[in-house]
Amino acid sequence: MDWDRIRTQWREATPSANLLSLHELRRRDGALWKTVRRRDLLETIAGVFVAIFFGAMTIVALSRGEWLQGGFALLVAGWGAELPFRMHRHRRLALEPGHGLDLRAFLERQRDAALVQARLLERVWLWYLAPPAIGLAGLTLARDGLTAGALRFIGVMLVLCVVLVWANRYAARTQFRAHADALERQLDALAGDS
Repeated sequence: MDWDRIRTQWREATPSANLLSLHELRRRDGALWKTVRRRDLLETIAGVFVAIFFGAMTIVALSRGEWLQGGFALLVAGWGAELPFRMHRHRRLALEPGHGLDLRAFLERQRDAALVQARLLERVWLWYLAPPAIGLAGLTLARDGLTAGALRFIGVMLVLCVVLVWANRYAARTQFRAHADALERQLDALAGDS
């Protein structure tokens, strides 16, 4: 489906509905998914770097017989290796024009994809922050012991995690849930006209 066909269906299906203009909806949708693709690219690069760095750290620690450090480094390396796949899996619902869907199905699919991204951001503490935080805290304690420096590092890391959780929940609410709500209003208006 291309945007010209969507525009034609939009005009035919909703002559009296109070909707966002197709241009505005297209602009919002494009900007949102461009941001998601850019975020996923950066996260993929970071994930690969983390997997390589902590994978090497795992090998060095295990070769020295430092099993606890090796285990925690392996946790962080595994998280880094899995991160790009998780990002791709959650992004694949979003569609580019040209998929042959009618207007209603296209809007429903985009709404569902926005909700998936919102849930992903709202649960960032579970899948994104907890594994490396546990790995880094364990690695620090295994390497340094229960020292003031280790506790300061863990405290700063936890504060950073709280800030990241808040920022991601804010983005989920103001970007993805807001976009999903706008698409839902469009769908409700289409249903009301038909």
